[in-house]
Amino acid sequence: MSMHGKEPKDENFGFFTSRLYKVFSNTFPSMKSFYSFILSDIANYKFSSMLDIGCGPGILDVKIAQMFPKAKICGIDPSKDMIKQADSLSKRMDIKNLEFAIGKNTEIPFDLQFDIVITTLSFHHWAVKRKALEYIAKRIAPRGKMAIYEFLKPEKGMGISGSHSLSVREANTYSNIPGLEPAKVSTEKGFIKVILEKSSK
Repeated sequence: MSMHGKEPKDENFGFFTSRLYKVFSNTFPSMKSFYSFILSDIANYKFSSMLDIGCGPGILDVKIAQMFPKAKICGIDPSKDMIKQADSLSKRMDIKNLEFAIGKNTEIPFDLQFDIVITTLSFHHWAVKRKALEYIAKRIAPRGKMAIYEFLKPEKGMGISGSHSLSVREANTYSNIPGLEPAKVSTEKGFIKVILEKSSK
Protein backbone atom coordinates (compact mmCIF):
# COMPACT_ATOMS: atom_id res chain seq x y z
CA MET A 1 0.00 0.00 0.00
CA SER A 2 1.18 3.55 -0.65
CA MET A 3 1.48 6.32 1.94
CA HIS A 4 -2.02 7.45 0.98
CA GLY A 5 -3.57 4.04 1.50
CA LYS A 6 -4.02 3.29 -2.21
CA GLU A 7 -2.40 0.42 -4.06
CA PRO A 8 -0.03 1.40 -6.89
CA LYS A 9 -1.50 0.99 -10.36
CA ASP A 10 -0.21 -1.06 -13.27
CA GLU A 11 1.09 0.79 -16.32
CA ASN A 12 -1.72 1.59 -18.76
CA PHE A 13 -0.96 2.39 -22.42
CA GLY A 14 -2.91 5.21 -24.06
CA PHE A 15 -3.75 5.99 -27.69
CA PHE A 16 -0.26 6.94 -28.89
CA THR A 17 1.81 4.61 -26.72
CA SER A 18 -0.33 1.61 -27.68
CA ARG A 19 0.35 2.29 -31.35
CA LEU A 20 4.06 2.77 -30.76
CA TYR A 21 4.10 -0.56 -28.94
CA LYS A 22 2.44 -2.26 -31.92
CA VAL A 23 5.11 -0.87 -34.28
CA PHE A 24 7.83 -1.99 -31.86
CA SER A 25 6.32 -5.48 -31.61
CA ASN A 26 6.14 -5.87 -35.39
CA THR A 27 9.52 -4.47 -36.40
CA PHE A 28 12.21 -4.94 -33.77
CA PRO A 29 14.31 -8.12 -34.22
CA SER A 30 14.44 -8.67 -30.45
CA MET A 31 10.64 -8.85 -30.31
CA LYS A 32 10.45 -11.27 -33.22
CA SER A 33 12.96 -13.51 -31.43
CA PHE A 34 10.98 -13.17 -28.20
CA TYR A 35 7.74 -14.20 -29.91
CA SER A 36 9.50 -17.19 -31.50
CA PHE A 37 10.77 -18.19 -28.05
CA ILE A 38 7.23 -18.08 -26.63
CA LEU A 39 5.51 -19.82 -29.55
CA SER A 40 8.03 -22.67 -29.62
CA ASP A 41 7.43 -23.22 -25.91
CA ILE A 42 3.62 -23.03 -26.09
CA ALA A 43 3.64 -25.51 -28.97
CA ASN A 44 4.65 -28.17 -26.41
CA TYR A 45 1.51 -27.71 -24.31
CA LYS A 46 -1.93 -29.27 -24.61
CA PHE A 47 -4.86 -27.10 -23.56
CA SER A 48 -8.44 -26.27 -24.44
CA SER A 49 -8.41 -22.76 -22.96
CA MET A 50 -5.76 -20.08 -22.54
CA LEU A 51 -5.74 -16.58 -21.06
CA ASP A 52 -3.17 -13.92 -21.93
CA ILE A 53 -2.89 -11.19 -19.28
CA GLY A 54 -1.55 -7.94 -20.72
CA CYS A 55 -2.24 -9.03 -24.29
CA GLY A 56 -1.37 -5.67 -25.83
CA PRO A 57 -2.34 -5.34 -29.52
CA GLY A 58 -3.06 -9.07 -29.79
CA ILE A 59 -0.27 -10.01 -32.21
CA LEU A 60 0.90 -13.01 -30.20
CA ASP A 61 -2.61 -14.25 -29.39
CA VAL A 62 -3.59 -14.30 -33.06
CA LYS A 63 -0.61 -16.56 -33.75
CA ILE A 64 -1.51 -18.83 -30.81
CA ALA A 65 -5.15 -19.01 -31.91
CA GLN A 66 -4.00 -20.07 -35.37
CA MET A 67 -1.75 -22.75 -33.84
CA PHE A 68 -4.57 -24.09 -31.63
CA PRO A 69 -7.79 -23.62 -33.66
CA LYS A 70 -9.82 -25.87 -31.33
CA ALA A 71 -8.80 -24.01 -28.15
CA LYS A 72 -10.54 -21.01 -26.62
CA ILE A 73 -8.02 -18.16 -26.50
CA CYS A 74 -8.76 -15.06 -24.41
CA GLY A 75 -6.74 -11.89 -23.99
CA ILE A 76 -7.13 -9.03 -21.52
CA ASP A 77 -5.44 -5.67 -21.15
CA PRO A 78 -6.21 -2.63 -18.97
CA SER A 79 -5.80 -0.36 -21.99
CA LYS A 80 -8.94 0.14 -24.09
CA ASP A 81 -6.72 1.30 -26.95
CA MET A 82 -4.79 -1.98 -26.89
CA ILE A 83 -8.04 -3.96 -26.89
CA LYS A 84 -9.36 -1.96 -29.85
CA GLN A 85 -6.22 -2.83 -31.81
CA ALA A 86 -6.43 -6.48 -30.77
CA ASP A 87 -10.10 -6.75 -31.76
CA SER A 88 -9.38 -5.11 -35.11
CA LEU A 89 -6.51 -7.50 -35.84
CA SER A 90 -8.54 -10.56 -34.85
CA LYS A 91 -11.45 -9.55 -37.09
CA ARG A 92 -9.15 -8.71 -39.98
CA MET A 93 -7.51 -12.14 -39.70
CA ASP A 94 -10.94 -13.79 -39.30
CA ILE A 95 -9.97 -15.59 -36.08
CA LYS A 96 -13.01 -17.35 -34.59
CA ASN A 97 -11.56 -18.84 -31.39
CA LEU A 98 -10.16 -15.62 -29.95
CA GLU A 99 -11.80 -13.08 -27.64
CA PHE A 100 -10.42 -9.88 -26.13
CA ALA A 101 -11.73 -7.80 -23.22
CA ILE A 102 -10.63 -4.98 -20.95
CA GLY A 103 -9.29 -6.47 -17.73
CA LYS A 104 -6.23 -6.79 -15.54
CA ASN A 105 -4.33 -9.21 -13.35
CA THR A 106 -6.75 -8.82 -10.44
CA GLU A 107 -9.92 -8.46 -12.52
CA ILE A 108 -10.44 -11.22 -15.09
CA PRO A 109 -13.80 -10.68 -16.85
CA PHE A 110 -14.20 -14.21 -18.23
CA ASP A 111 -16.30 -16.65 -16.19
CA LEU A 112 -14.16 -19.77 -16.50
CA GLN A 113 -10.95 -21.39 -15.33
CA PHE A 114 -8.12 -21.67 -17.83
CA ASP A 115 -5.81 -24.58 -18.59
CA ILE A 116 -2.96 -22.14 -19.05
CA VAL A 117 -2.52 -18.48 -18.19
CA ILE A 118 0.33 -16.58 -19.81
CA THR A 119 1.75 -13.10 -19.51
CA THR A 120 4.40 -11.77 -21.87
CA LEU A 121 6.41 -8.61 -21.26
CA SER A 122 3.72 -7.55 -18.82
CA PHE A 123 4.71 -8.99 -15.45
CA HIS A 124 7.39 -6.35 -14.88
CA HIS A 125 4.63 -3.69 -15.09
CA TRP A 126 2.50 -5.31 -12.36
CA ALA A 127 2.29 -3.11 -9.29
CA VAL A 128 1.11 -5.82 -6.86
CA LYS A 129 2.62 -9.03 -8.20
CA ARG A 130 2.03 -11.34 -5.24
CA LYS A 131 -1.60 -10.30 -4.79
CA ALA A 132 -2.20 -10.74 -8.52
CA LEU A 133 -0.65 -14.22 -8.55
CA GLU A 134 -2.86 -15.32 -5.64
CA TYR A 135 -5.92 -14.12 -7.56
CA ILE A 136 -4.81 -15.75 -10.81
CA ALA A 137 -4.20 -19.08 -9.04
CA LYS A 138 -7.95 -19.30 -8.42
CA ARG A 139 -8.63 -18.86 -12.14
CA ILE A 140 -6.35 -21.69 -13.25
CA ALA A 141 -8.02 -25.04 -13.89
CA PRO A 142 -6.92 -28.18 -12.00
CA ARG A 143 -3.59 -29.45 -13.38
CA GLY A 144 -3.23 -26.14 -15.20
CA LYS A 145 -0.35 -23.68 -15.08
CA MET A 146 0.79 -20.11 -15.48
CA ALA A 147 3.70 -19.14 -17.71
CA ILE A 148 5.52 -15.82 -17.33
CA TYR A 149 7.74 -14.74 -20.23
CA GLU A 150 10.10 -11.77 -19.97
CA PHE A 151 13.45 -10.46 -21.14
CA LEU A 152 16.15 -11.69 -18.77
CA LYS A 153 17.57 -9.07 -16.42
CA PRO A 154 21.25 -9.61 -15.52
CA GLU A 155 22.05 -10.00 -11.83
CA LYS A 156 24.34 -6.98 -12.21
CA GLY A 157 23.35 -3.94 -14.24
CA MET A 158 20.16 -3.37 -16.19
CA GLY A 159 20.91 -4.98 -19.55
CA ILE A 160 19.57 -3.68 -22.87
CA SER A 161 15.92 -4.03 -21.79
CA GLY A 162 16.40 -1.98 -18.62
CA SER A 163 13.54 -2.22 -16.14
CA HIS A 164 11.41 -4.05 -18.73
CA SER A 165 12.81 -7.40 -17.67
CA LEU A 166 12.91 -10.01 -14.90
CA SER A 167 15.88 -11.51 -13.05
CA VAL A 168 16.26 -15.12 -11.97
CA ARG A 169 16.65 -13.90 -8.40
CA GLU A 170 13.29 -12.12 -8.42
CA ALA A 171 11.54 -14.95 -10.27
CA ASN A 172 12.55 -17.40 -7.56
CA THR A 173 10.88 -15.25 -4.90
CA TYR A 174 7.46 -16.27 -6.27
CA SER A 175 7.72 -19.81 -4.93
CA ASN A 176 5.30 -19.63 -2.01
CA ILE A 177 2.11 -18.39 -3.65
CA PRO A 178 -1.06 -19.97 -2.20
CA GLY A 179 -2.61 -22.30 -4.77
CA LEU A 180 0.56 -22.59 -6.86
CA GLU A 181 3.55 -24.92 -6.82
CA PRO A 182 7.08 -23.46 -6.42
CA ALA A 183 8.33 -21.57 -9.45
CA LYS A 184 10.24 -23.40 -12.16
CA VAL A 185 12.63 -20.89 -13.71
CA SER A 186 14.56 -21.33 -16.95
CA THR A 187 16.47 -19.00 -19.26
CA GLU A 188 17.36 -19.07 -22.94
CA LYS A 189 19.12 -16.58 -25.24
CA GLY A 190 18.39 -13.53 -23.11
CA PHE A 191 14.84 -14.57 -22.19
CA ILE A 192 13.35 -15.97 -18.99
CA LYS A 193 10.40 -18.30 -18.44
CA VAL A 194 8.70 -18.88 -15.09
CA ILE A 195 6.24 -21.77 -14.76
CA LEU A 196 3.82 -21.82 -11.81
CA GLU A 197 1.72 -24.97 -11.79
CA LYS A 198 -1.64 -25.22 -10.04
CA SER A 199 -1.25 -26.84 -6.64
CA SER A 200 -3.17 -30.05 -6.01
CA LYS A 201 -3.50 -29.21 -2.31
